[in-house]
Amino acid sequence: MDFIKLREIYKCYYEIVYVGGKMSNYELEQDEVILYEGVVRYSEFKSSLRLTLTTKKILLECEKGIFKKERELVETIYLKNIKTYNNKVQVTQKGSEVTIQTIDKNVKIFFDSIFNSTKFVTKIIDTITGTTVAKRGTEKIKSAIDTVDEILGIDSKSALKGIVENGVTGVFLNGIKSKKNK
Repeated sequence: MDFIKLREIYKCYYEIVYVGGKMSNYELEQDEVILYEGVVRYSEFKSSLRLTLTTKKILLECEKGIFKKERELVETIYLKNIKTYNNKVQVTQKGSEVTIQTIDKNVKIFFDSIFNSTKFVTKIIDTITGTTVAKRGTEKIKSAIDTVDEILGIDSKSALKGIVENGVTGVFLNGIKSKKNK
């Protein structure tokens, strides 16, 4: 379903229809989109809740009514209120349990599977940091290689380039160049 078309049709408020029911009406900002939807349990509420993660907030809603099912907003957690420490987002996952540290409190959310909790945590971290898992992994590897190079005083990138160009024996015969001998 195209969210931009829905905004144009309903202008301010609209309903998003998904398998299993209807989400309650609320206004999405111009630059806000839905990243994740699922059913969870929340540490401060006994029954199951509908979780919606957008690019700006996490919405937790419960179903009310026996015959006519309506959704009531239980909690809104703004992503800007989630703590970060040393550029690491303070969202932790232990199995299917996710703990979110916000400015106000710690929130525990329980998912039905580890797969869904991992997907949710990844999307939150990607949104807050503005990077992807692959990019963060690449940065960690680059940092580790640079640290090893600095400690040992070698240039492992040129050594790898030499292996590709000359083969393993050619590199060992010529020797691994240190950064100082360049």
